[in-house]
Amino acid sequence: MSNTTINKTLFIINPKAGNGKPDELVKELKPAIAKYNIKGEFVFTANQGDAKLLTQKSIKSGIRHFVVVGGDGTLNEVVNGMFQQKEISTSGFYLGILPRGTGNDWSRYYKMPHNIDEAMKIIAGNYSITQDIGKIEFYNQAIKNEAYFINIAGFAFDAAVVLATNQMQERGKRQKSAYLFNLLKCMFQHKNMHMDILVNEQKISDNIFSISIGNGKYSGGGMVQTPNAVINDGILDVTVYLNLKKIAIIKNVSKLYNNKILEVKGVRSYKTDNLTIKTPSISIAEIDGEIIEGNIFNISVISNSLNILVPQE
Repeated sequence: MSNTTINKTLFIINPKAGNGKPDELVKELKPAIAKYNIKGEFVFTANQGDAKLLTQKSIKSGIRHFVVVGGDGTLNEVVNGMFQQKEISTSGFYLGILPRGTGNDWSRYYKMPHNIDEAMKIIAGNYSITQDIGKIEFYNQAIKNEAYFINIAGFAFDAAVVLATNQMQERGKRQKSAYLFNLLKCMFQHKNMHMDILVNEQKISDNIFSISIGNGKYSGGGMVQTPNAVINDGILDVTVYLNLKKIAIIKNVSKLYNNKILEVKGVRSYKTDNLTIKTPSISIAEIDGEIIEGNIFNISVISNSLNILVPQE
């Protein structure tokens, strides 16, 4: 844990944040920034991938402190912008957030405030801790790609629900209940998927309902699929839902919210710093609510590799 001096902060704003009224949001931000003497610059995303490009462009211009005004998707792009460039060590970056997404699952771990004044006080406080970042090397048609996640990754049913939720939001429906709605909808459409999983030298070859890989605890707007996850322990928490029947999932939906999902028969939990997942054909995975595609996924953790601006204890 440390204090650092911030010279200039880049605020990366998702224009859909603040009920889709970014101008009003900026008007609220400016007095708080002035109050706490933050030297801030505002940039806005317009399309998917913009936050990543804006981050990398700003890194080249010398900016090291970033604040996401948005949700987990924008946050994921900023993190990938940091980790996919190789010129500057990520240990020199500082990241904060004003939660304005539909899920806000990463910020939930740190109890980040939604109030602008309280959030800017944290940003100005310059107090940080380091946390781990998940890395996925994945292959699509023999082409190797890499992506990073700050909070959680999911496969099979978990990825299907995220895809359906993203598609709903693209149609302009951004209700906080969207994930739960699609969870129930996909329950009747989803078919268990054959997967080969290698974790802690143990091989699982089975039809899998879902997999959740947690750096943090929360996903889907407050579900707790990896209840024992610690975000800076150098370990990923893996929850595997084996060949479960839909009725078993429906009966235990409440356990997704009360830290008891690991008590369900057919749900296994692992702690590891790396694992591999293979599927017979190209399949989707989700990382912090963003979709990637491949058939071989090598997942690992980069320990204590990013500084997070948090409330001082």
